[in-house]
Amino acid sequence: MRLEFKILWFENQPNDVKTQVEEICYHLETVGFIPQITMVPDGENIEAFGEQQSRYDEFDLVVVDYDLGHPGRNGDWVAQQVRRYFGFTDIIFYSGKRPFELRKMVFDGGIDGVYCFSRPDLADKLAIHIEQVVRRLSRLEAMRGLAMGVVGKCDDEFKNFILHSFKVAEQTAQEKLDDELKSLVNSSQKLNFDNFGKCLDFESRMSSRCVTSFTLYKLAMYLLKKDLRCVNERRFLADYNDKVLEPRNRLAHAIETKQELGWVIESVAKPAMTLDDFPKLRQDMATHLENIRKISVQLGAPVLSISKE
Repeated sequence: MRLEFKILWFENQPNDVKTQVEEICYHLETVGFIPQITMVPDGENIEAFGEQQSRYDEFDLVVVDYDLGHPGRNGDWVAQQVRRYFGFTDIIFYSGKRPFELRKMVFDGGIDGVYCFSRPDLADKLAIHIEQVVRRLSRLEAMRGLAMGVVGKCDDEFKNFILHSFKVAEQTAQEKLDDELKSLVNSSQKLNFDNFGKCLDFESRMSSRCVTSFTLYKLAMYLLKKDLRCVNERRFLADYNDKVLEPRNRLAHAIETKQELGWVIESVAKPAMTLDDFPKLRQDMATHLENIRKISVQLGAPVLSISKE
């Protein structure tokens, strides 16, 4: 699971759906996802997009307008190709035509798994459809996976700019940073410090299992303490433990039970966590990951390939 919700949208007149796109982006943000919409005018590169989908599961949803200005290769043809190359990815098919006319095209084309909407209803219907998808993504196991994945990305970003800062620092600053790392690990994991002590340099110590997500966070806060380039970012980062790491830990010990009105999250951890907390948690994870990546850029650290997803 990822924080980005990616839509491939076939529309040759994007200004005609500008309002709908803005509404969908706003809706995705309110439920805690980062909207990424790829707008293309026709199905010319459909095979290439299909290859992306088969390799990377790139898109969560495909939206297709009927009138793409290509007789014989309009939206019904594109929908056929999407179903051919994209497996069972959901397809939204819309037009100024009435929905039953679109459904007849879908039926005549033998295309499965297509939702047909009229253009005026597009934003509302898309929001409802996305809400259903989000409900599936908000199951406990999915959220656990998301939290673990986001914290892993944050760990990589922390390591990236900390190692970069170490390499460009003067020897005295390097020694202080190294001492701080050893102090953090020693204080939090005394039992494992023997293994950590076998690491011969700063880079190998940073890769040690003794260096936890919390260690990286605290080391980043230490590194940025007097760095005037990242004053606002460090201030925001101060909430990282409360907003990201602690909820991740609570998710790890939560259970999900099937009750009369639906799935319920139960946890002995305080504060308690419910399904209603998941949108805000996704928002917090997204903003903190973006903040950490911004710090990397401001410190001049090399861009990680993972940051380009």
